[in-house]
Amino acid sequence: MIDISNLKIRQDIDRVNLLQWGHFSILTLAFIVEGFLNVKIFWTLFSLIGLGVFYKLYFKTLTDLYYSFWTFSFATASLIVYKLYHIIMSQSDLQLFYLYLVAGIILSIEAYILLSPIYYPRVSWWEYDFRYRDDLKVRFSYEEKEFEARLTDLRRSAGCLASFEEVQVGEKIKVFASNGVKEFSFLVEIMSRRRYSLGRPCTHGVKFIFNDEYLESDYDEFHNYWVNEKVFKRSTRYRKQGSNA
Repeated sequence: MIDISNLKIRQDIDRVNLLQWGHFSILTLAFIVEGFLNVKIFWTLFSLIGLGVFYKLYFKTLTDLYYSFWTFSFATASLIVYKLYHIIMSQSDLQLFYLYLVAGIILSIEAYILLSPIYYPRVSWWEYDFRYRDDLKVRFSYEEKEFEARLTDLRRSAGCLASFEEVQVGEKIKVFASNGVKEFSFLVEIMSRRRYSLGRPCTHGVKFIFNDEYLESDYDEFHNYWVNEKVFKRSTRYRKQGSNA
């Protein structure tokens, strides 16, 4: 279950939906043009039906922000790349090339917008050993109480807080973290909330707020620490696996 009731997120999702309709419409037009040029009426009709069924499921993954959205996006991108390669190698009509190229650009813009912890946070549930998980222990204050959490993702001035304490979307909370040398405090706004299943913490997509008290330079410093920690944990895990082999 995911809660994206935040008005800002809803507006962004509406914009992304327009982009989705954009590359769907252009691909549909490209299929029609290609069928007309190759005089393959039945194959074109079959392809359009398949494209319609594919995009019906594709839109569903976007509406509910399922992670399978990326599987559908990869399949669509692979189709576009194949078509572009085929047109270049066969030196076919340039109109088709531009149609597929524009569809690919729109798809890339959509993927870039959604590639954020707010929409699709990264949580390494598969890593059973907490020593090597891509997350850090943090604390946050909410309703004059302090709770423990794990920061599982940190990208593009946004992050993901995993905690058994659920916080309402739209709330602003303070997050406290440390790099072992310096104590950091950040002000964040809860933009989205996911509940995967019972027994697992709730993940909150958060956006960092910067002002005179909460500086962007502190975020940059902590982000560098975050990246270095991920690299260190990964290298440590591979060294351990190599020594046990």
